[in-house]
Amino acid sequence: MSKPACGDCSPVSDENLMAEYAAGNVESFDELFQRYERAAYSFFVKRTGSSERARDLYQELFLRVHRARDAYDSTRPFTPWFFRIAHRLLVDDFRCAFRHREAPLDDALVSAAGAEQPFLDRDELARLMSELTPEERYVLCSSKLAGTEHSEIAAQLGKSVDAVKKMASRAMQKLRSRADPAVAVRAPA
Repeated sequence: MSKPACGDCSPVSDENLMAEYAAGNVESFDELFQRYERAAYSFFVKRTGSSERARDLYQELFLRVHRARDAYDSTRPFTPWFFRIAHRLLVDDFRCAFRHREAPLDDALVSAAGAEQPFLDRDELARLMSELTPEERYVLCSSKLAGTEHSEIAAQLGKSVDAVKKMASRAMQKLRSRADPAVAVRAPA
């Protein structure tokens, strides 16, 4: 890693460290890792609610940073670039978790009201979800499945809380309107 010149006591910027790492200086990556490891882990713990899942995502994040090192533009701020990768990783993880959720074997399940009513099967749900925009899917999965607060999703997307709530509501309405009327489409309680 580059050390400041004798007369210059300011630390090396994140942008310069990443540029040095892209040029082959492994010590620069070590410094970036030390600077961002706590923030990255906290980012994932807060959003997943699981320290185990956060550790896995945190490790994958630094692996993705390593893989993307040559694509980094050192004239642009490092922190937004880093957390954009973290955000995309989180979205990928939510999508993967959503696709691999276990589905009940029964064709008919008891609804919250106590009446028997069939629920969507996995293929039908996947078809319906594919009709949503990526942003609608993210908001719906984050808020309804992962339990992420609307304010947190709004901050991630750069939207107002009301806009995120409306997007989640409209996405659920789209699912309900396109599903077989005899089948329940409900968000988890």
